[in-house]
Order: sequence, then structure tokens, then C-alpha cells
Amino acid sequence: MPERDPLVELLDEGRAGAGRVARARERALRQAAEEEASLAGTLVDLAERGSRVVVRTETGRAHAGVVEGVGGDYCVVRSDTGVAAHLRLAAVTTVRPSPGERHAPASGDRVAAADTLLVEALGRVAHQRPDVALVTRGGDVVVGTLRAVGADVVTVWPGPGPGTEGPCYVAADAITEALIEP
Repeated sequence: MPERDPLVELLDEGRAGAGRVARARERALRQAAEEEASLAGTLVDLAERGSRVVVRTETGRAHAGVVEGVGGDYCVVRSDTGVAAHLRLAAVTTVRPSPGERHAPASGDRVAAADTLLVEALGRVAHQRPDVALVTRGGDVVVGTLRAVGADVVTVWPGPGPGTEGPCYVAADAITEALIEP
């Protein structure tokens, strides 16, 4: 058997050691990212991947679709029918990515690209008079046409029917979900 060159052995040991160090560093970075993960950052990661998700809120409602964006205090999940569910992050209880996709533990420590708040997002579309369904912390659902958004109140004009002759004023801070029709 040919004799091994000590220099080659030393280089081999060095490469093996460098590989171990690189793998240990990668593990440490991955662990640090997992420990710093935030819900908003995880949703940003899912949005960038175009992942299908089911998001549940504290009212027990489930919203299936693709995360379209993340704001300062909310995310938008667009359903296959085009409905944009604006969900307050404080009301989100679970996010389940599609089981058909490969996902690692939450590691999104990034912040949303936009710091727009839910009430501001509603204010930006109020002039279009979209049909909406607003869900509050108490589970009330207000359905109708979004008419106006003030500093801390949202005005919805309910559709035709008994008891819907006038507007409904909803405390902006109480809104956990705002479903906006396309």
C-alpha cells in the first residue's frame, strides 16, 4: 500500500474541520433565525413564496388562500374567489401552509415592507364603496358597503333588509377581519 503524504493528510484534516465548522455555523444561524422569528416575518416569507395557507383567527373563522401582503398590524389573504381578507395580526391564532409544500420552522424575523395599519388600508378603498364584511373581536359580523373611515370609526351601510335603514358604526380597534369583495 502506498505511503500517504503527510501534507495531503494535513490538508484533508483541514478541509474536514472547515466543513464541520461551516455546518456548525449554519446550524447556529438557523437556530438564531428560528428564535427571532415573528408572525409578520413568517407571513412575509410565505407571501414571497406564494404559498397557499389557511389562517385562523380568534373568532374561529378560517381563511384559505395566498398571503398577498403584510402591513403594520395586518395581513391580506386572497381567496380563489378574489375576496381579500384583511386580518389583524393580533387576532391570528394559526397559520397552516399547504401540506403539499415543504416548509421549515418559522424563521422570518423580517418586518413588513409597508407599515400601513388595517384602518388606513380600509380608508384607502372607502371611496370605491366596496362591499365588505367586518368581523369584530366579539364575533359580530357587519355586512354592507364601506362608506367612510374616520380616526377610530368605520361606517358601513348595510344592504337591503329589515333593520338596515341606516348606517352601522364600527369601532376601528374592534375589527379583527375585513373581507373586501373584488
